[in-house]
Amino acid sequence: MSKPIMEELKSKIKRLIVAFESGKESAEKTVDNINELSSLKIDVDFLRNYWRSSDLESFVELISIPEIENWTEIDDEYADRLIGEILDNLANDALINRNSTALEKRFKKSAGTISDWIFYDDITDRVKILELLKTNTTIQL
Repeated sequence: MSKPIMEELKSKIKRLIVAFESGKESAEKTVDNINELSSLKIDVDFLRNYWRSSDLESFVELISIPEIENWTEIDDEYADRLIGEILDNLANDALINRNSTALEKRFKKSAGTISDWIFYDDITDRVKILELLKTNTTIQL
């Protein structure tokens, strides 16, 4: 998706959220409208509570970043690049979510596995993360 198209998508989603927050639109209708535009599907609870962990700009980024559709074609080199992007952008929840989701699908890991390794187990070595993704076992600390 080109940058101008992405910016327009973000702008549309932001306007929908602002209209909801100002009482001009219902949560249900807002969620329906967002889900028509976004690759990440949300529900009413997520919309009503995003502010607990994110600001508006970060939330819009999270739900508007396109998913990696060719996740079945991720090889070691591509996986290494995706892991590197995560490690180089630890404050970007949208990028972390997009890359982690694709990698976890490709390597058949449960959602949140990569974030757990990075943020809870303090594993920040790209090679080690790829190695763990490729194994069928969980890590022992």
